[in-house]
Amino acid sequence: MAVIDYYTGFTKEQVSKILAIQQEELPKTIAAWTDSGSSVQKRKLDEIHAIIAGCQAALRKFDPETYGRGRRVVQSTVDYIPR
Repeated sequence: MAVIDYYTGFTKEQVSKILAIQQEELPKTIAAWTDSGSSVQKRKLDEIHAIIAGCQAALRKFDPETYGRGRRVVQSTVDYIPR
């Protein structure tokens, strides 16, 4: 599931509120269950994790001093090919 961009079109306060709501929902969420012929389905954990990851990325952009800088992974290699 792709990370949602909450930086564009949202304020820091809105993103913080979305994050707080998702954090409250996380312990209550289960994927699905059935009992005596009836079934109930709630949002999957992956959806909540994607929203939380999007909020965390946006908060790092809004306030890198508080939430930390964006994470970048860089790898560089130089291959020597003798002639």
